[in-house]
Amino acid sequence: MDSTDELIHGLYRSAVDDEWQDYRGKALAKVCERLGASSAAWWSRGIGTRGGELTQHPTPHVTVEALDALVFQTGRQEAVIEVPVRGHNGLAVHYAHRDGGIVSTVLLQFPLDRKLVSAETLRRILAHLVEAGALALHQFIRRDDWLQAMGRANRGSAAMADSEGTLFAASERFLEMLDHAAETPMVRLPFDLPEAVLGEEGGEFVHGPLHLRVRRSGQLYLIYARKPLPLDSLSPREQEIARALGNGKTLKSIARQYGIAVSTVANHTTRIYRKLAIYRREDLIDLVRMRAQTSPGKKK
Repeated sequence: MDSTDELIHGLYRSAVDDEWQDYRGKALAKVCERLGASSAAWWSRGIGTRGGELTQHPTPHVTVEALDALVFQTGRQEAVIEVPVRGHNGLAVHYAHRDGGIVSTVLLQFPLDRKLVSAETLRRILAHLVEAGALALHQFIRRDDWLQAMGRANRGSAAMADSEGTLFAASERFLEMLDHAAETPMVRLPFDLPEAVLGEEGGEFVHGPLHLRVRRSGQLYLIYARKPLPLDSLSPREQEIARALGNGKTLKSIARQYGIAVSTVANHTTRIYRKLAIYRREDLIDLVRMRAQTSPGKKK
């Protein structure tokens, strides 16, 4: 195995072993070390958009605007250009992902006294860098499908998109829930992400019959889709009280928690049971647990 093949093998091994975001930084470090580059930047985004994910090694040194200004030969899956950058030699590669809809620009900067790698070698290495990154992201997204296949509770089907709705990866169940034909790649979400869910804390919204939960993941957004649950029919306050009841709290303790009268809690409780068509607290506990199992944990 020559050094180029060894590097490519290491990229795919890292894609399998590491989280998708960790992979991007580690992969750039591997490429810089092997090729003698002093720095690297990798920008993945939807065709015609300025969002996406920008990863840099060792520290941020280039802007999205600078990468967007690079001019490549169009009509090719891969293109390489030389880019002089303030006391460095630079090589940039434009790569159109095989899945369609996503393109990547990778810029490597070399010291002036460093011999540049050939364009063909660079194309080969960086094409595998990008495809291994797509593998790492798809593997991350499909975890919930695997959990469901094993009969374990999960958080719903998952997808990763940018703020403009460009789809970077989606599980099969996510596409099925959106009634998307498997033969045709989905490159954009069929709905806009509300501004309210694009902050650091994320949020929830409804699209047709689906409930979607969004949270920030790097510079992209992780989206969980699920079908409605019984508790979704309750008002926000009724959901709060239902969760408290399901967690074993008394009417009096719930009244203290929310600063309302015990009689108000009792009225809410009556409406909750009526809306859910249940009669025992044990049934409510089951529904609360079901809802908790479908809610993603907070980002670490």
